[in-house]
Formats: sequence, C-alpha cells, structure tokens
Amino acid sequence: MDLQCGDLIRWVYDYNIYAAYDDGVVGYDPIHRHGIIMEVSHIDPNHLVVFCLDCVEINWMLVNVITDEVEILSRGYNEYDE
Repeated sequence: MDLQCGDLIRWVYDYNIYAAYDDGVVGYDPIHRHGIIMEVSHIDPNHLVVFCLDCVEINWMLVNVITDEVEILSRGYNEYDE
C-alpha cells in the first residue's frame, strides 16, 4: 500500500464484540477512526503518525498498517506528483 503524507485514511481502532474460539479470539463489528497521515516512518513504512479527526481522548495516533486494517479514503496533495 502506497501511503503518503496528506492522505485521509480510516483504520480499525477496536471492536464492539469479540468471540472466543478454540484457535483464538476474533473481533466483530469494528469501530473505525479517521485521520490524516502526517508522517510515514522512514525505517518501517508500515508505521504512520496520524492526526485523528474523530478521537476524543487524544488527536495524535501511531497507526500500524498491518494490524490496524488501514484504508485510504482520499489522496492528499503531493507537490512532487506534478
């Protein structure tokens, strides 16, 4: 996934319901958060610094692309794309 600064994303923050099975726990009914990517890690591009738009407790979040199920909603403006 090609994530860039300025992209509007949504990610799974938590789940409303969890079900336990013999092989592990599975989350259902996801709770999504929305935010703008402010920084992509230069060491591991799977880690993002995001300004969260609908978080109550704190606005700055660290998002892991692999575990948090990130989806791009809108691309940000990149001056190098021209």
